Amino acid sequence: MANGKRAKKTPPDLKVIGGETEVDPTVAASKIAPITVGNPASAASLAIDQAHLEEYAEADSKSSVVECRRPPKGHFFTVRQELVKPWQDRKFYFILELEGRDPHIVSTAIAKQKRDEDTIRPLMLVRYVTMAGTEGLWPVKINQSDGRANAWNSSALTVLGVAEKSWVRLISAKTQYRHQPSDVTLVETPPKFSDRTFDQLVDLAFGEDRIVTTLDHEIWTALSRGSKK
Repeated sequence: MANGKRAKKTPPDLKVIGGETEVDPTVAASKIAPITVGNPASAASLAIDQAHLEEYAEADSKSSVVECRRPPKGHFFTVRQELVKPWQDRKFYFILELEGRDPHIVSTAIAKQKRDEDTIRPLMLVRYVTMAGTEGLWPVKINQSDGRANAWNSSALTVLGVAEKSWVRLISAKTQYRHQPSDVTLVETPPKFSDRTFDQLVDLAFGEDRIVTTLDHEIWTALSRGSKK
């Protein structure tokens, strides 16, 4: 050792090349964390611990979306039988139906003023629930008082009567509705109606913008001018 001085050791990841100290690429590469190809965790492994599920959602909570439409194709559904008046899960409303838009509820007073408007007619909204537990409102058309029966209306009422006592599937035929009862009984698979009232379902199905109680509602503009606004 020259002049009694101890030579400095070169760190293991450095080496002297041509009098210059440089990083040894072979050593440096060994210290880089390996890149994992793909997702190291499977989707199934990301499940929330059931012990903490109540922190995120109620297990028995129902969707806040309620649709006013025929029971969906291919799904078995049932309705509650109404033996005493006033009915609890079906009521009559004046409904305005315009193709391409969601239905609107019209007050009786406005419906009388618009009696010549062919998009408004009285319908019976019936609460139903599918076998999967989805609730909705079935707008059932009724035959008019002029005595002329409509095959679609009459057959819908027939299916409604069957649905009061069994799981049933609604089928659209060429000239009327048909139905298919399920092999599963209501005793074997009880319907899962929520504890919400019928009125609450109606309020969920029709937002404030789809309740027509005045003649300045935007729906009249759509009818008179063809405007979407």
